[in-house]
Amino acid sequence: MKKNFLGKVLVIAALSFLAVSCIKDNNNTAKNAKVAVLLPNDAVVDRWATDMANLKSVMGMYGFNTTYYTAPETPEGADQQVEQLREAIQGGAKYIVLTAIDYKKINASGILEKYPDVKVVCHDRLVLDNPRIAYISSTDTREVGRMQAMFLLNHFHSSGAMNMTLEILQGPDTDVNAREYYEGAMELLRKYIDNGIIYVKSGKTSYEQVKSASWDIAAGRMAMQERLNSYQGLQLPDMILAANDNLAQGAIEAMALAGHPLFIPVITGQDNTVMAQENIKNMLQAMTIDKNLTDMAYNTALIINSLVSGSPVQTSECITAGSVKIPAIYSKLTLKTVDSY
Repeated sequence: MKKNFLGKVLVIAALSFLAVSCIKDNNNTAKNAKVAVLLPNDAVVDRWATDMANLKSVMGMYGFNTTYYTAPETPEGADQQVEQLREAIQGGAKYIVLTAIDYKKINASGILEKYPDVKVVCHDRLVLDNPRIAYISSTDTREVGRMQAMFLLNHFHSSGAMNMTLEILQGPDTDVNAREYYEGAMELLRKYIDNGIIYVKSGKTSYEQVKSASWDIAAGRMAMQERLNSYQGLQLPDMILAANDNLAQGAIEAMALAGHPLFIPVITGQDNTVMAQENIKNMLQAMTIDKNLTDMAYNTALIINSLVSGSPVQTSECITAGSVKIPAIYSKLTLKTVDSY
């Protein structure tokens, strides 16, 4: 009995030593792993500052040797990000976390194809039709659109109205997610629009007609000002499908400038920005969607750690991105209304 007990103790001790050795090896591997994180800056969309802070925190926890880059969400910023990507890879980064400002420019540069040993993880935004993307950490983008559309349809049905008017404000085609938000929403709204139950007075219903030049507030304001030309006097649409909080804010500003202080349509949004929270509290915006940016950052870092250590990644699903299938981890989506604050 004593011999068996001693043997068990020796086995446990050996396993403990092995576990400690593995942790040390993993820490050493992490410290030697050169990672580059490339995000837009927060000049247009506030949330990127939160994403950057979250990623710095979790990358630091893993102990990666990480370099961080930001660029403005402009055509010039997209060109700058391409050069940042080239600089990062040529500087020895073998693992890239990328939120593309313009995925088309990333593809056109051919950088990722030139360095096939580099592992690229998309954070929030996918680079479409590129087989060099290893994983994406994001949310179910079509579900975002469906949640926004369902909120509007619930409002419509609960109102008892026979029909309502709607205008649609979507993001730029440089961001793959923008079209996905639109498609998700139209899965639910299209039959109502086609049947004339929900009427789009401007006639702008296709993605090409409703996409904006940018995600910034000014783009939303300009788009809404143009839509208001289809309405007489102080008429407004009953509902506005705004893809994010900035476009929602732009729509609010456009209506205020046109002299509509007393009535605001039911307006959707996403990102749960501080601005949107105040708009919702003041009954100017009806809802927003929180994308759990903390979890998204953890998922991104988890993927990088798995790639560095050579361990498998447990993904939510494999998504089709153009002609390429990309394994994905999704963070949770939460609908926020006035009752949430």
